[in-house]
Order: sequence, then structure tokens, then C-alpha cells
Amino acid sequence: AGKGELRLLLVLCTITAILSAFLVNTATVAIFIPVVIALTKSRRISSSRILIPLSFASQFGGVSTIIGTSTNMLISGIGMGRGLRPFGFFEFAPLGLVMTVVGILYLAATSRWLLPKRKGEVNQIDKYRLADYTAELQVLGNSKLIGMTWKESRISRETKVDLSNLMREGKSVGHPKITKIRPGDLLILRGHIDHILQMENKHNLEVMEHTKYFDQDHSHELQVVEVLIPPNSNLIGNTLQGSDFFRRYRHPIIAIQRRGRTLKERLADIQLASGDTLLIQGHKNDILGLMNSANVIVTNELSELNVRREKTTAALFVMCTILALAISNIVPIMVAAIIGAVGMVLTRCITIDEAYKAIDWKIIFLLGGIIPFGLAMEQNGVVLLLTDNVFQPLLKYGPIVMLAIIYMIVACLTEGISNNAAAAIMGPIVIGLAIPMNVDARPFLVAVTFAASTSFATPIGYQTNTMVYSPGGYRFTDFSRIGIPLNIIFGILAIILIPLIWPF
Repeated sequence: AGKGELRLLLVLCTITAILSAFLVNTATVAIFIPVVIALTKSRRISSSRILIPLSFASQFGGVSTIIGTSTNMLISGIGMGRGLRPFGFFEFAPLGLVMTVVGILYLAATSRWLLPKRKGEVNQIDKYRLADYTAELQVLGNSKLIGMTWKESRISRETKVDLSNLMREGKSVGHPKITKIRPGDLLILRGHIDHILQMENKHNLEVMEHTKYFDQDHSHELQVVEVLIPPNSNLIGNTLQGSDFFRRYRHPIIAIQRRGRTLKERLADIQLASGDTLLIQGHKNDILGLMNSANVIVTNELSELNVRREKTTAALFVMCTILALAISNIVPIMVAAIIGAVGMVLTRCITIDEAYKAIDWKIIFLLGGIIPFGLAMEQNGVVLLLTDNVFQPLLKYGPIVMLAIIYMIVACLTEGISNNAAAAIMGPIVIGLAIPMNVDARPFLVAVTFAASTSFATPIGYQTNTMVYSPGGYRFTDFSRIGIPLNIIFGILAIILIPLIWPF
């Protein structure tokens, strides 16, 4: 990757795009986030200049093959269900390769001016703004504060630590600052971390374990790491208090960020979401355990991958067999995928439990609701109603204008809702539009696929954008600044090239 920013960006984007054509792009980005942070740190480059290009490149590669993203397979399935020929394995590749090359060149040419250079992101403590840190301290039986109110203690004047809330038997009291403190009360304090820690011994308080912060000067065996909650994590929807994951690894949580905002609520009660980043401190040996967990990504540490080297040959054979079966059309892609999944278990590359955990149930249930919704729209006449009343005045301008409108609608939809949901809703509609125009619906389906799978303008439009948001220290407008022009460029390429590759 050389020593410069431009070469690093080109190498990482190229590798990510190639891998994402054959692997799940969220997994590819998960692997490369700590790599990017390590490489940028060693070169004294801001990681915020590289992480957005990493996310975008994974989307470039994902649209190049039928298995690159679930949206491609979904659209192919919708077309097959209405009598259209299924898309081939590399049928998207001509347009996908053009967009990949143009996209990488665009990022190389504009990233220096359109992407931010966050100065304080290397220092995690500054990034999480621990000068305004929230901690939970329990009042011990011999505390000097028992029988006093917070106002009477005068702690706020002496240390600039403020009482945010007072919890008693799991419930908040009505007026915390004028309530007499009792043994066992939980004080929710806000202030500088050093001042809060000084109160622990001075006033006989105990920092709660899940928010305990250890001074690194006290032990060279302790280290602070940042972990990211990936989209398929079992921790999503759970609270720190309700999950035994961090207790098992004995990791105190220092702070939580969500889309660049440090959360100030009780850490124990916060429901974790995809894309959250947690600042954690723990023993070096425990951190190694985190690195091998599929539930979190340690963003600022690199370790040896937990690879089953004796199974490498078997895994590569299964992968190549799937590709050969799919590319040669010996069996449908779905059948090839099932053969590959069974083969991975039979060769013991993965266990049955790991295979079960690898299923993205959110997508299964999403499609279980969206696909019937699309069918219902078609069978109940909603598609016909939209065609006659919304799109009918535009049909006279021809298929290319309609293609541009479809691409624009789907591109806007996918910035706010799931790309699969946008594709499942618009797929039946565009097939219905092709009938009165007496043209092939295939170009319209391709437009839906590319528009739904390339979301650059917001951090919530695509999962990989959400994944890099906090590690890169980004703001919402950072994606819009570099992403909107790229969406426009891809839209123009699609309108020009789709009719040439897939004639009406």
C-alpha cells in the first residue's frame, strides 16, 4: 500500500471491491476496518479519509455479480416469479466493472477535498469526550454522604461533578439533588472521569462494574480498545445489564457512541444497536478473546485471524465448486448455494451451530414480509393503479426517461429504507410498467438493482456506511458531501449504459 494516502486508498478500494463481488460486503468491511485504522495510524493519515471509500468500494463490488449482494438475487427471483429469464452469474459485471472503476477514480480524485480530516480521532479519550463522562457509583454502608442531600454535600462546587440522577431500588427518585442519600443508592454522576474516580475513595462509593474505568498508569496489563457492533451481532437489542457477554470477558464499559454522539443515559440500560461503538478497558488476555468474537469488531487492534488452516483446502474447493456450478448454469444459483452450505458442514469447515448463527434472520423475516407485500400490491391492483395514475403521463416520453425516473426513485428510497425493501417494492412495479410500454422489463430491473445497492448519500442508507460512521468520526453531512455527486454520476452511467447492455 506504499506510504502515501492516495496509494493506500487505491489499493484498499480495489481489494475490497474484488472481495465484495464474491463475499458479503458487510463481512469484507468488518475485516478491513481495523486494517484501515492500523495502516492510517502508522502513516499518520486520518482514517476518516479512507473509511468512507472502503464502504463505497464494497458496494461497487457487490453489484458486479449475482451473489455480491442479496438485492441482486432478490430482483432475479422477482423476475423469475413473473416468467422472466434469471440473471446470469456475471450478467451484472459489465456495468458493475465500469461503475467500480469510475467510482474508485472519483474517490481518488475528490477524497482529499470532500472528506474530512478529523484531528482528534486518534485519541479515543478525546473522541468520547470523557471530560463530560457519565458514571454510576453506588453508596456503600459507611459512606460519608448517607443522610445528606447532594446539595448539602457541596461536591458540585468542589469538583465540578454534577448529579444527573439518583436511583433507589431500581427506580429514579423525584428530586435527586434534595433527596437524602441512603446506603445502596445509585448516583448517576457527570463530569471529568478523573474527578469522578477521586470521589470513590473520598466518599466511600463504588463504581459499578460495567462502567468502571481503570487508570492505565496502574497496570501495563490493561488497555483501552474500541469495539464496533456489526450488523449480525447477537448483542443488538440487548442491554449491557441483560447480556452476559461483557461480564464473561470481564470488560468494563467506559463509554458508548451512536452515530458520533456519546450516549449519556445509564450505560447498563442502553439497548445496543448496529453501528454502536463502545470504549472498553480490560486485561490484554481478555481483549484477545474479544478479537475472535463474531459479535464485536475490535477496531483499533490487529490480531492473527482465527483461521482453521487444516480446512483451507476444503473451504476453497467448496467455494470454487459453487462458482463453477453457478457460472456454467449446471444448476440454479440457489441450488448451488445450498450445496455449498451443506458441503461446508459435511467437510467440518464450520459446525452446525456456526451455520445456524451465520443465517441473517433479519433479512429472512424482512423478505418474508416484503415479498408478499409486493405480490399483494400486484394482485390487488395497486401496481396497475400506480401505472395508470402516477406513471401513465410519463410513459409517452419513452423507456429511457422512465429508466431515469425509476433509478432516481429507488436511489432516494434506499437512502431511507432497506435496500432489499426498496427492491422488493419497486420490482413488481417496474415489471408492470414494461407491459403498457411493450418493452423488456429487464433493463428496469437492472436499474432497480444498481440503484438499491449503491447508497452513498447517508450513513443509514447501507449497512457498511453505518459500520464506518463511528470509527471514522464522521458527521451525517460527510456522506452527503461526497456521496450525492457519486450517486448522480452512477445514475448518469446507468441511464447511458443499461440500454446498451440490456436493450429494450
